[in-house]
Amino acid sequence: MSATGCELMTDSLTTLLARAEVRTALRELMASGASIEAQIDALARFAAPGTTSSVLEEFKELPRVTASMILQAWHFADDANKPFQLVSVAPAAPLDFARHKRVRITVDSESDAVRVALSHVPGRHAAWYAPGS
Repeated sequence: MSATGCELMTDSLTTLLARAEVRTALRELMASGASIEAQIDALARFAAPGTTSSVLEEFKELPRVTASMILQAWHFADDANKPFQLVSVAPAAPLDFARHKRVRITVDSESDAVRVALSHVPGRHAAWYAPGS
């Protein structure tokens, strides 16, 4: 698998979402019906200065539906007491992904964990998404 450039974001978010205080805060926000923006802002409040903060800026660039799907999968894992992992996977057909401005999310619920794979063409995702999409 080739690197996509998003491994830092996916690894950092996986680590952040595993912290007990983050889990509690995020679950409360979700239970109250808070917007995805409020959920991402809560993650930013828990982020360590430096790398994790910049990673969350990249997460904010995702379409809201994509960010929501990732956090819903995390919530599912948390409800099931399973570890959650977000990984970046290079697409098998990058030209097709680029032509169709495709982003793919797959969720695998396994006996030992819930894993979310995010695929897109490296370096192109920010230009693909219109604000509020």
